[in-house]
Amino acid sequence: MKQPPYILIVNGTKVRRPVFVLGAPHSGVDLVARALGKAPGFHVGAGHGAVQDAVHALARRPSIAEERAQGTASLLRAAFAESWQLTPLTCPRCPGGPVPARDAAAPCRHAGDVGRYGDASPDLLYSAAALQRAFEDAVFVQVIRDGRDVSAAMLGDEQALSWFRPAMANLDHEMPNPFFGIEDEKDRAQYPKLSTAAKCALRWRGAVRLSARLRGSLGAERLMTLRYEDLFGGEVETAEQLREFTGARVSAVELVRSDSPGIGSWRSRLSAEQREDVRTIAGSELQRLGYAKQH
Repeated sequence: MKQPPYILIVNGTKVRRPVFVLGAPHSGVDLVARALGKAPGFHVGAGHGAVQDAVHALARRPSIAEERAQGTASLLRAAFAESWQLTPLTCPRCPGGPVPARDAAAPCRHAGDVGRYGDASPDLLYSAAALQRAFEDAVFVQVIRDGRDVSAAMLGDEQALSWFRPAMANLDHEMPNPFFGIEDEKDRAQYPKLSTAAKCALRWRGAVRLSARLRGSLGAERLMTLRYEDLFGGEVETAEQLREFTGARVSAVELVRSDSPGIGSWRSRLSAEQREDVRTIAGSELQRLGYAKQH
């Protein structure tokens, strides 16, 4: 059922054409979000508690968005409205320090400079369909990265690994379950026997398949896809693409990393057994889905 037009006012400004940055864990979403967030008049949030609660509820139970579409849309709008409020306590440009109680919840002096909003919270990808309904004019930037490097990075991330605890994997309640990469009964039956590296690869595979479906449902005017490996050495070109797509004055300087981008680091980070586990699941997935050839 078509949702009624939304009107969301944040910091005295009507939210128009929000930008959501999506990708599997450790795919470079944070880098793109940082560049967008540094653009004049643009505020990009990430990881706000209200947003993460909503995102993970939908990620683990995607059927909720279909069964309660209108309620889900309202939940997401309320979460982002809270996240995007700029007060002396939440504004990244305010100096910090003690704030009088009467000023703590009021818009800060920078709020009037913001005219565009976006978000790049972890696991936001799994709410993409619901975000399309909640924000009918929203645009999306998705970042795709080689599954071997993603799996290697996830193996070194305790927060990412915490999702693999038996109590967290609600595989008996949702099918398919993109958050864990479970698509059918065969996947679900094999899941408990998989190594941690294989589970990381399965999560990555579920994410890129979800990204491919999103590409099929949205036109080029609403979805932009970037390859992580193409960002480095291509900062100027990427910044120009982001400017044209979002309308934000993105600086190529903000896309430059001070540390190694870690492209191909899986060769030294994965054991021979882990490499085989990842290859078995991820394999040639990017080529099959029509993305650029893996490095």
